[in-house]
Amino acid sequence: MKKVELIKKWHEKIAENGVNYSAARLEMLLESLCDTLSAELFEGGEVSLPGIGKLKSVQVPAHLKVVFRPSKIFSERLN
Repeated sequence: MKKVELIKKWHEKIAENGVNYSAARLEMLLESLCDTLSAELFEGGEVSLPGIGKLKSVQVPAHLKVVFRPSKIFSERLN
């Protein structure tokens, strides 16, 4: 899913709950979230994505790698 598609679906989902943000505002919020997540991962931290899983930085020889560990709920839905 590309950013434009993500924002469109996000806009539709929150509209169902009576929230009306513009696509431009949602794009700004998404970019802010991504910047925050990136900063945490670059510092060696981990980020929980509720209902999805965790992203965490792992040091491997010669570089930093980001790994994803799906949550139990997410894994069960895949299978």
